[in-house]
Amino acid sequence: MVHVLLIRPLCEGNELEFSEPLGIERLAGYVRARDAASVTVLDRRLYERERQAGSLASTFWEDVRAACDKTPPDVVGFSLMTAQDVADALRLHSRLRAWYPKARFLAGGVYVTTANVEARRRLPRSIALVRGEGEAPLLKALDGSADALTVDPDDWAPAFRPHIERYAALGCAVSVQTSRGCAGACTFCATPQLPHGLGRWRSRSIALVADELEYECARLERAGLPPVFNLVDDDFGPLKRLEELALELRRRELKIAFACEMRLAAMVGQPDLAHRMVRLREARLSRLFVGVESLNPQTLKAWRKPYDVGRLEEVVTVVRNAGIALQTGYIMWHRTQTVAGAMAEAKELRRLGLYTHQAAVSRLIVFDGCELARQGVRRAGFEAMSSDAEKFYEQFVRATGELQERWVAAAVAEPYLASCAALGRRTDELQEVRKELSHINNRSYEVLQALAE
Repeated sequence: MVHVLLIRPLCEGNELEFSEPLGIERLAGYVRARDAASVTVLDRRLYERERQAGSLASTFWEDVRAACDKTPPDVVGFSLMTAQDVADALRLHSRLRAWYPKARFLAGGVYVTTANVEARRRLPRSIALVRGEGEAPLLKALDGSADALTVDPDDWAPAFRPHIERYAALGCAVSVQTSRGCAGACTFCATPQLPHGLGRWRSRSIALVADELEYECARLERAGLPPVFNLVDDDFGPLKRLEELALELRRRELKIAFACEMRLAAMVGQPDLAHRMVRLREARLSRLFVGVESLNPQTLKAWRKPYDVGRLEEVVTVVRNAGIALQTGYIMWHRTQTVAGAMAEAKELRRLGLYTHQAAVSRLIVFDGCELARQGVRRAGFEAMSSDAEKFYEQFVRATGELQERWVAAAVAEPYLASCAALGRRTDELQEVRKELSHINNRSYEVLQALAE
């Protein structure tokens, strides 16, 4: 049988939130379910985290040898999320090509899909590039049996997670994808610009999602680890779909804690929202992430991100009253932002209880493949700003440098601890982390105000 080796390389920069390499785990599950190949999944970042935690049992290269020396890989695939993954992928390619000269090399992922020209320039021709969804191209590379560019979500196989216990032991929620694409058309996002309908929102059957959750929950419980899940869709979909999942979890008596990401537009104006949020909290929905992005209606219109800003406070209040943690995305600094505008937005975020240090330093990244990238208004990957805004932003970042690392560490830890608390586990550490976040956010706002005076 054909042997496939799938690898996530190391990231050169700071990885804000460590989690499983769901992309290659999902590809591995798809190929295995069709008996197209045997698959080995290895994550360079897992070994690095285990080394830092003092729990490393074997090295990455030892495991490559153990998996591949007797059965050399026929195909080696690299998953590249950003340009910062390329350097390690090149190191891997150099060594593995020398060890296994007959292997074919592929690279895919978000970076290859959205920055294809740059990826082709940086990667050698001996690495074939796979754009878009990887299942069909990988299957075609193995046996030539797939011609479609997309795969129906109900045809996915559950992710193949040979190391789930190792990630969970490091405090990682189990990532589960329930849909692909997004119903939005934001100009700063590459998803709406993907070719061949790849950006179109497509959902997976809730019954199949629950099957995957139930299977992985049992594995975690056998290992004595908390069943904490993160639904990592760009957009989970309508509120009624989330309620359908909660109902299915109740029916199966699955005691898990889970978080998900939704578009704010899917919640604004929904009837009986308060009662519905309480019911979702009873199903142990521990956290909702929504992209607020801006409080300026003109900015939202320019970004093609529609929602009624006037209804935001209602959603925030209802979600919090239900006992669900609300995490919001915000882009404070961008091309049309002024210092006065930023201060007004920060003040309103503060009133709503949504001000965070991360929101205050967040700057619009112009990703390759998004609509804004075609306008050519970038500076070192960010949208260029006025000289006054640039100067103020740089002063604020310098003045709060010591806060950033602390904020990230606490913000990454908090969701997992909150989910554990929802499962009835101790809350001491959670309260300490929340106290730290509150202190950092207060200090950040004080510095912002002082610089503006």
